[in-house]
Amino acid sequence: AEKNGGVAGGHLGDLIGAPFTAHFVGGCVIGDSENTGVIDPYHRVWNYPKLHVVDGASVTANLGVNPSLTITAQAERAFSFWPNKGESDQRPLQSEKYLRLNPIAPNNPFVPEGAIGALRIS
Repeated sequence: AEKNGGVAGGHLGDLIGAPFTAHFVGGCVIGDSENTGVIDPYHRVWNYPKLHVVDGASVTANLGVNPSLTITAQAERAFSFWPNKGESDQRPLQSEKYLRLNPIAPNNPFVPEGAIGALRIS
């Protein structure tokens, strides 16, 4: 800090020996009905099935660690059920019971096959 004219600083956690971070998550709980959550198990907002929540708001509770991988996993799961253009939606209506679905392989994956981040559905 001295070299670049900055100010050395910290936070209360440093003083009491309890480090913490602030990752704001939650607010759009996944529920089995509009009475128990904001979004359904496919991340569709209850009563607005074309509106999806796939960010940190859908993480149920503070994980105690950086939530980026959990957010990514939940988003990839939600998007894996979206139909390809022109195909029918296999997700049940919100008025129907939850149905365990197989992921849908995209017709035109964004990441090329064989790349490190390529989609692998097993």
